[in-house]
Amino acid sequence: MPNNKTLDSQQDEVSETKHKKIQKTETVDQKKNFKVAPSGLDYALKCKRCLWLSYKGIKLDAFFPPIFNAFDLIQKKFLITQSVKLMSDALPEGRIMTELSGFIGSSTLKDKKGRPFIISGKTDVVVEFNTTPKKYGIIDLKTTNINPSKIENYKFQLESYATIFQNPNLKTPKLSNIEELGLYLFEPKEITNISNETCNMNFETLYLKGNRCHDELINRITEIIDICLMKKPPDYNPVCSSCKFVTSLKKEKYI
Repeated sequence: MPNNKTLDSQQDEVSETKHKKIQKTETVDQKKNFKVAPSGLDYALKCKRCLWLSYKGIKLDAFFPPIFNAFDLIQKKFLITQSVKLMSDALPEGRIMTELSGFIGSSTLKDKKGRPFIISGKTDVVVEFNTTPKKYGIIDLKTTNINPSKIENYKFQLESYATIFQNPNLKTPKLSNIEELGLYLFEPKEITNISNETCNMNFETLYLKGNRCHDELINRITEIIDICLMKKPPDYNPVCSSCKFVTSLKKEKYI
């Protein structure tokens, strides 16, 4: 029968082996690229608990009405046949780069804590301006209520596209001088005619110029990764509809 000293020695070896395995797992996790979607950056921190759960694969199905995608395609189809200055007289002449109609992605980047991440998504409009040196612009199309404050609601989405082009993966072209970020808003206003199952509608439009905010983007991504890698979920958010729904079910003891 083994003595206590032998048992202690065996337990120490098992403990050390477990510790090494944990260290190895942590090292592997740190080497994985965290994936970032431009469209979710601006609203990611609206509820930290929902963000954490979403990262774990637990989330409500979000229904995005397909009509907005239809509007987007119609708008782009028309704009590529027009002068860029149609959107805003302040824009230089140029062309919409129709060859950039698919997904784009960044090379591996690092957050404020040195953790690797990549950004991938799909742009609406990328403009090559007729300037020397060559400059580029990224413009996102939105069918929504017109409000000048909307540019702040999408600044991280726009900046993330610029960051991708300046730090591209092997399948994405490098565009160095991205100096124009903007939103082009469309708001339906009135129906002017209905005839033979066809409807004509007027839209009000507004172009909003954005600003580069790369440092703020990296700070935002760092905070998102911090939350997603938490061991336990953040507290319920009292102003989040999803959190309120779950807490009400728990209160009534339905779950």
